Order: sequence, then structure tokens, then C-alpha cells
Amino acid sequence: MLFNFLHRRNLPFKTISTNIIIFVFVLVCALGAVADVDAQQAEIVILLPSTASGIAQGDVNYSRTVSKRFVRMLNSIGFSADQIEEATAVNVPRLQDTSSNPYRLIILPLNAKIRPETATLLKNFVARGGKLFVTYSLADEVAKLLNLRSVKWMKAEVAGQFASVKFDAPEVLGIPKSVQQISWNITVAESTDPQTKAIGHWHNKDGEPTGYPALFLSNIGGFFSHVFLPDDIQTKTQLFAALIGHLVPEFEHAIAKRELDAMTTVGHIKDINTLTKFVALGGVSEAKQALQSGKILTNQARTEYAQKDYHTSMTTARESRKALSKAYFLSHLSDKTEGRAVWNHSGLGAYPGDWKRSAKELAASGINMILPNMAWGGVAHYNSNVLPRSKKFTQYGDQIAQCVEAAHKHKLQVHVWKITWNLEGAPKEFVDELRKAGRTQVSSTGEPIDWLCPSHPENVKLELNSIMEIVRNYDVDGIHLDYIRYPGSHACFCKGCRKRFMLATRQYITDFPASVLPKTGEYGESYNKWRVHQITRLVRLISKRVREIKPHVKVSTAVFGGYPSCVTSIGQDWISWAKAGYIDFVCPMNYTEDSKYFTDLLENQLALMPKDVAIYPGIGATASNSLLTADAVIGQIHLARFLGASGWTIFDYSVNISDTILPAIQMGVGKRKATPTH
Repeated sequence: MLFNFLHRRNLPFKTISTNIIIFVFVLVCALGAVADVDAQQAEIVILLPSTASGIAQGDVNYSRTVSKRFVRMLNSIGFSADQIEEATAVNVPRLQDTSSNPYRLIILPLNAKIRPETATLLKNFVARGGKLFVTYSLADEVAKLLNLRSVKWMKAEVAGQFASVKFDAPEVLGIPKSVQQISWNITVAESTDPQTKAIGHWHNKDGEPTGYPALFLSNIGGFFSHVFLPDDIQTKTQLFAALIGHLVPEFEHAIAKRELDAMTTVGHIKDINTLTKFVALGGVSEAKQALQSGKILTNQARTEYAQKDYHTSMTTARESRKALSKAYFLSHLSDKTEGRAVWNHSGLGAYPGDWKRSAKELAASGINMILPNMAWGGVAHYNSNVLPRSKKFTQYGDQIAQCVEAAHKHKLQVHVWKITWNLEGAPKEFVDELRKAGRTQVSSTGEPIDWLCPSHPENVKLELNSIMEIVRNYDVDGIHLDYIRYPGSHACFCKGCRKRFMLATRQYITDFPASVLPKTGEYGESYNKWRVHQITRLVRLISKRVREIKPHVKVSTAVFGGYPSCVTSIGQDWISWAKAGYIDFVCPMNYTEDSKYFTDLLENQLALMPKDVAIYPGIGATASNSLLTADAVIGQIHLARFLGASGWTIFDYSVNISDTILPAIQMGVGKRKATPTH
């Protein structure tokens, strides 16, 4: 596939051969960055809540997301974890006295209720020396084991009330001074025993203490008053490593070993020799100095580990990787012709109410495009006469106007991110009115879905009018469409879809939706083609109307990376949009921590895409299924450039990205260096 991709660009055979050799070199480096967890039995188990324990389905689903995050964090520090449903835990020998190889640590990610059998199991587990780590939900039986009492559930009274946690626990070796986490609610608890201490407290966005405890620790385990969110994940992983190393001292050996193994894996590079060559090619003197410092620290960390000084070895290894990462960042040069973009999901920038600060910061880092989320299917963060105005608009004012003014001052392009169809965040009365009018989607099993039905003419008008309002009233550089799709293959099967499909195909269908279901329905294939047409129609109409009014305004889309599977699953045929000329650039959401998978996705996308339509692959720095360190983000930017992408887009601009990713970008990929020194 790579050969065909290069050949289609009319490169001579010698150049193709050279590029393939370089590509293989880069890919081998990238693959080496993915460390395998030791194939030994897990010593940690995550007890997942279930509806059988009286937990709401929504919380059960969310607990899976939280659990996956724990697994990724544990993998990165050298551990695996088994995931077991709490309702079946009593049947697991390794959680009982009967196993010769018991678990050492149990994690309860979101267990508001536990069964009596589980309560007994946990009590016996702790009595045998096992440790607990609990987040957010604090069942009474668990609270007693940790010498805690749940006081109340508390929602943030003002935005940014719970923005970071600062720690005071010198006895916990390696614990960071603070960690960022913007939480919207917490469980307030208090200690019932002097041995259980609050070692971390919440601070607000201005760094002021709130007085509310965030982390309790005892010799039995720990309790964190919210779930671990994706923000500041690297520091959070360091926090978690320190906590479990403190609770189970034997874990320190494995953590130190993983820190040593990871020292010289930076970005797309896996070893010190390759990094040395890469830095030499960059020719930046400061990078060479950082590399030399990193090498010295690397040798020091290995010596400390050999002497079984595991904690000191861990600390030195982290400092080594920090120095080597700096060398790596500095050795990338910018490409002034590329699109360097960030999505901003909040629509408020990184600092609510202060787009001037966000724009200045982004421009200083070398970013040249901002894609701010300013509207959904039923709510707007600007002065809209088409959609209901949001609470963000009420509190902070017109976000498009503020963003455009601030961004253009710093020569940043603004491509307004418009979420289509999805009614998340819309006022209840607005959604109820649409549902009553038969304008919202229905699943294949008859369940209502809070999305606009794409086949309903009034919904098409609503989307068009909301977008044209933005184009007419604001000096934007582009319209960026997201959720330009169905929620899945299970939608939409409303009465209106049945009627409109029959009119389009001249078929009379009585067994609906069974006869139009994918794979099993007699008309499943034709129904899916019809669904694809509904989505494509809106893209075509938006493109036509935008260019009629303001030809310079670009139309772009955020799309699923796996093509053509997205055509049948969600009705999103974005390659056909590109070939028809409806879009100017596309941002495939290639959110993954796996460099090979990122490469495979992008290579396929570039091979299919017409040459005159740009691809800015999405890099999931803080996406739910992708949590990347700064060097991993730079590594994916490097791969995107090598494969020939026209730029890149990072999800999601926030304070966390500001503190971790932007400084790395500013060092190299976003800033052209002076003439290299050799």
C-alpha cells in the first residue's frame, strides 16, 4: 500500500525506494515505543459495578470508561489489571482465601452500592493484608473499611471550583506536589480515625484552597473524591504510581523497572542510539546539550536500580526522560505551509471569559488554526436567533465574536466547529417540542434518541439556517462540521424515515424496521444507501450555500478514521464528499496511542483522498480512548508529516494541553529554528 501511495504521487523509483526505507526505519522506531506489559498474572483487580448490584445502567457504562483509564495508567507503569464484575467477584478464587496467588490491590472505580457478599469479601481481603483504592462512589461498607464516612455529594457551586489538587504527604515517596483535574462534582467525606488522613485538598482555578478534601490515605487504602479524569494524565499516573507503591511496597520494584525501560522511548524513537542520530540531524545545540544531560541521568538511574534504590532510581529515570524529551522536541523544525490546528470542545478556549489569553498563547506556540465548538444541534454559544442560546453565552457573552476578534489579532484562523444533529445540551423544552413534532430519531428497537432526524426537511433547514447565520454575521475563516453522521447503525427508524424511504424507493414496506435493518433486512442495503444520502445532502447544501455567500470561507469535517466502515455504520461517506468537492479539508479522528495504527489509518486515508483536499489528522491528546504524553503527540505529528499530511489537529485545547502539549510544540514543530549548528 505504501508503494502504491508513493507511486500515485509520480515519484521516481529511486525516491520511492528511499522513502520506503526511511518509512520502515520510522515505523520500527514507533513500534518499539509500545511497551508490552509482562505476561505474568495480574496482581491488581478492578471490580466493575453492575445493574445486579443496584447500579444505574448509565453509571455502569461510565465505570467501564473509568476502568479502561485505570488499565492504561497501570500498563504505563508496568502492571496489568483484571476487570471483574462485582456481582461475580465471590466466584473468583484469587479473591478468596483458596488461592495461592491472591490479588494485592482492589480498585473500586464507581461502586455506589455493593452486594453483602462483596462486602464480606472485601472485609476478608483487607484482613489478609490486601489494599483498596476507591474513587468517587463510597458505599457505606467500603467507607467503614477505610475509616471514612460519606458526608454528601457536592456539585461545583461555581465554574472552576475544583480545578486542581495539592498534596501534603512527604511519607508517600514520589507523590507530585499537585495535579490538575477540573471536576464538576465530588463526594465529600471525612475521616473517622486519626490514621486515615486527608493528604490532598481541592483548589480552585485561581489556586486558592477550597477546604474540601480530595484524597484520603490510610494503611488500608486510599479514596479519591472524584474519578480520575483524562486531564494531566501524566502527573496523575505518577500520583497513582506513588500511591500503590506506598500501599504495596513490593510494587516499587516493578514501577522502577518500567521507568527504566521507558527512559529512552521518546516519541517515535525507542532507544538512545536512534535518538542520538535524530538529534544530530536536527543540529540544534540546545538539543545536543539536553541529550547529553539525559544520557548522564540514564546511566545514573540504572546504577541506582542495580543498587536496589528503587525510589531514587524512579526519580532519576523521570528526570532522564524529561531531558531526552526536551532534546527530541527541540530537534523538530516547523513547516510553515502546514495547518497546525487545535479543537476546543468547551467553546470557551482554555480560559473561560478570556479568548485574548487563549489566542495569544496558541499563536506563541505556533498554532495557526483554532476549531472552537460554538454550537450543537440545539444550543449555541453565540448571539443566535435560530438556536437556543446556552448558559455559556449568558455567562460569558458571544463566544464567536470574542474568539474571532482575539484570534485574528494574532493571525489565527477560526473555523467554527458546528455539531450537527446531536441535541446534547439543548434545553429540555426544545427537545420535547422537536420530539412531539416527530423530528427526533428513533432506534431500531423503538427507543427515542436525542438527535435530529436527518431525513426530516425541517431539521435540514434548521441546520442550514444555524450555519448560514454564523457565516453571515461573523468574520469566520471556516465552518467545521462534526457529528455529521448517524449515532450508529441502530438509527434512525422513525415513522418519518419509513415514509420518506418508501417515497424515495417506491417500495411499500409493512415490516418496518425489520425489513430495513442492516445485514438481516430485505431492504437493508438500500436503506443504508438512503441514510448515507441524507447525511451527504446536508454537506452538499452547506457547501453550496456557504460558497454562494462567502466563497473564501472553508468547509471542513471531523470524521471517523476507519473508512469505508463508517459508511455502513454511521452513514458517513466522507471520501465521496472530498471527491465531489464539497469540503476543503478533513480531520479524521485518528485517536489512538498505537503509532502503527495511527500510521495505518493515515496511510489509507491519504491513498483514498483526492490531492486537492487536505488532511489534518486528529491526534487524541486527551480523547477518551487516547491519552497521549507530549512526546507521543509530537511523535504522531512527525509521522503525519512524513506520510505527507497537510497538517494536524490536536484534541482538545484546555489548560491541560496548555501546560503539557503546547510547550513541546513551541520548542520545535511549531517554531522554525535558526540555521542549524553542527
